[in-house]
This record gives sequence, C-alpha cells and structure tokens, in this order.
Amino acid sequence: MKLYSIIFIVFFSACAKKFSTDDLSISESIPSSWDLKLTDSSRVIGNWWESFDDSIFTRVLNDFNQSSPDLKNISSRMNVAKQILKINKSSRLPSFSLGMNGASRKQNLTAFGLSDDFFGGGPDSAQSNDSGSGVTSFSSSNFGLNLTMQWELDVWGKLFNRARAASNEYQSAYYDLSFLSFSMRIQLAKLYFSTVEALEQYELSNETYNSVSELADMVSARYDKGLRSSLDLRLTKSSKASSKAQMEIRKQTYLVFVRRLESMLGKYPNGTYMVNNKLGSKLPQITIGIPSEILNRRPDIKSSLAKLQAASFKKSESFASHLPSLILTSSAGTSSSDLNDILDEDYQIWSQGLTVRLPIFQGGSIRANYSIAEENLNIAKQDLIKTIINAYSEVEQTLFAENSNDILLDAYEVAAEQAEAAYKLSRERYDSGLVDLIAVMDSQQRWFLSRSQVLAEKKNKIHTRLNLLLAFGGTF
Repeated sequence: MKLYSIIFIVFFSACAKKFSTDDLSISESIPSSWDLKLTDSSRVIGNWWESFDDSIFTRVLNDFNQSSPDLKNISSRMNVAKQILKINKSSRLPSFSLGMNGASRKQNLTAFGLSDDFFGGGPDSAQSNDSGSGVTSFSSSNFGLNLTMQWELDVWGKLFNRARAASNEYQSAYYDLSFLSFSMRIQLAKLYFSTVEALEQYELSNETYNSVSELADMVSARYDKGLRSSLDLRLTKSSKASSKAQMEIRKQTYLVFVRRLESMLGKYPNGTYMVNNKLGSKLPQITIGIPSEILNRRPDIKSSLAKLQAASFKKSESFASHLPSLILTSSAGTSSSDLNDILDEDYQIWSQGLTVRLPIFQGGSIRANYSIAEENLNIAKQDLIKTIINAYSEVEQTLFAENSNDILLDAYEVAAEQAEAAYKLSRERYDSGLVDLIAVMDSQQRWFLSRSQVLAEKKNKIHTRLNLLLAFGGTF
C-alpha cells in the first residue's frame, strides 16, 4: 500500500498544473461594463484598413506587406520558433545513427619476452621483426559498420513536460510575433496619416503666407501713397517673414514623415512618396463588448498565459529530474579485420541494453534548478497579471481619449469658424479705418492657428481609433 502511495505522489507531483485567466484574483475585480462607451459602433467586418476609404493608404499597406524588412524579419523569427519547437519535441523519440569506423594497431612485443616464433611465424603472420633493430612487434586492424539506437523511456513524464513546455513557448512566440506584426501595421497607419496631416499643415502654411503677403502688399501700397504709417509696414513685413519661416518648418516636418514612411516600406528615403492630401473622416467601427472579452482577444494576454503554462510544465520537468532515467540502447552491424568484409553477413554483431541513471549527488544543482523553475512560475503568473492590468488600462484610457477627441474637434471647428468671420470683419473695418492693423493681424493668425488645430485633432482622432483597435487585440 505504501508503494502505491509513493508512486501516486510521484506521478501527481510530475504533472503540471493547468492555468486559465479565471484562476487569477484580478478576474474577480473585472467590471461588467467599461467606464466609457463608444457610440455608433458596429462589428469590424472584413479589412479594417478599407474603412478609411483611402485608396492610397491601401496601396501603402500593400507595399508594406510585400516589401517591409520588419515583416520579413518577423516571418523568419516565426520559422525559427517553429524549428526550435521541432528540436525540443524530438527528445521524446528514439534517435538512430549510422557509423563506420576503422582502426589499425601495432604492439611492440619485446618487452613481454616473447620469442620470434611465438605466433607461429610464416608469411601470413602479423608478427614482424624490424630489420637491423631486433624489435619484435604485432599489428592488427579492425573495421566496422554499425547502426545504433538510443531511447529514453519517459516513465515520469519528464520528456512529455519538456515537449509541452516547448509547445507553449512556441504558442507564446506566435502570439507575440502576430501581435507585433499587427502593431507594426497600426504604426504604419499612424505614420501615414501623420504624413497626410503634415502635408495639409504645409499647404495651410502656404495659404497663410499668401494671405499675409496679400495684406503686406496692400499696406505697402497704401504706405507709398501716405495712407499708412511705417509701423504698419514693418509689422506686415515681419509677419510675412515669420510666415515664410513657418512654411519652411512645415515643409521640413512633412519631408521627415515622408522619409520615415519610405524607410518603413523598404524604399530609398528620397522624400518623393505620394500620399493623400486630405484627412478623411471615416474610421473603423469597433464593437466594445464587455471587459472580460478582452482576455480572449488580446494576443499579449494569450502569450503571457502560454508562458505561464510553459513555466508550469518546466517545473514538473524539473521535479522529474530527481528520479531515475531509463535509457534503452541497441546496436547492430558488422566488424572485421578486413575492410572488404564489413558488408559480409558472417561478420555481424549486435547488442542491446538498458541504462539506469539515478542522480545521487549533484552539489545541489538539481534542487536549485527546481527552485528556479518554481520562482519562474511565480514570475510568469505576476507577468500575466501585469499584462491584463495594462490591457484594461489601455482600453479605458483610449475610450476616454475618444470622448476627448470629439469635444476638442468640435471646439476647434467652432473656433476656426468664428476666427474666419472675425478676420473678414476686421479686414472690412481696417479698410474703413475703424480698427488698427494689429487687430487684423491678430484675427488672421487666430484663424490659421485654429485651422491648424482642427487638422491636428483630426489626425489625433484617427490615431486614437487605431490605438483602440490595437488595444482590443486587433482582428486575428
């Protein structure tokens, strides 16, 4: 009865514990709904990039899928992970090897006190006497061809746990690389729309410069007629120069974004890649669902869960290292003193055996490895909790940003509309002599500034929606 109890305890200890997100304490604190809602949402159907209704962006994404060095790197890393899985699983199967050996040996017999005819002499004898030295020697040759097999019997589940750990590590790598691939496409989209916004900002700076130049020319013409003071003339010239500098800064910013986009696409960064010249208003629609759904959607959570499960299997494997290992060995082949006979069936040899290895004293290394595996399991569990908390934080923050974007965009659009009306009114009153030039220039700058803020907020709204798509785990 005691023997059965010991065997049961050993097998129970060698079995890995199964984990799920429901086992974590954080699962009990997940609310039934998000703090903020996303209005007018529907399920993402098909390709999310088509929701922007931007054919140029679709072309950019196709170029990225075909030519991006980063995506090719991810593909190669995925293949490496797959091959590592095959290597780790191979330990459960028997290994076979084919070998061929040859050796020649010559022994000096003088020290043994043997006579010259001890081996019978004659022309076929392996005995020889080096001429002039009086040294008697004996030579022999051996050639062999053999097939060997070695197979460790997985009595305690050590190899099984090792293979399952490797399988979970591959799943973790797959989720990580898949999420990285999707994240890079999101980053490409954000870079593209930042480039479009930079182009619009550059075009707005051109419009600003032309408007300021028009005002400066008007003031200059009136100054020449003595209708305006030198102060107005200098103010408009200063504003014109500042607008020209601002236009050059916006041009630099635009070219920086274009070259970054070209580099991401694996193209030479010469700053000539064409993008759309207007930000769209259409966005991918997303179904928020309930918070608990994110546990099954986010690849990084799945990756952390797979790492936790792998750590559990490694802990069980480490425990099995305390137990004896049973290894079957087998060998079959031929052996002959003549190389021509190694394929002759008359010279066949074979052997079979069982090797039992029981660790007795390893300087505490086996126990230390088990302690490391146990701590790695605790680390993996805490990493999973951190990943879940970070995922919820990203979603809640992005939902808050969605609402803020709507408020800011509405406010900036109203400000731009009112600033335009104020500028036109100030121009009329300046022509009538009712206001000074400062009022005109101030209303003009407010108008173009508010328009610039509208463009920036439109881009931020697109970025926020892309971040939300990423925060929910994308579409896999």
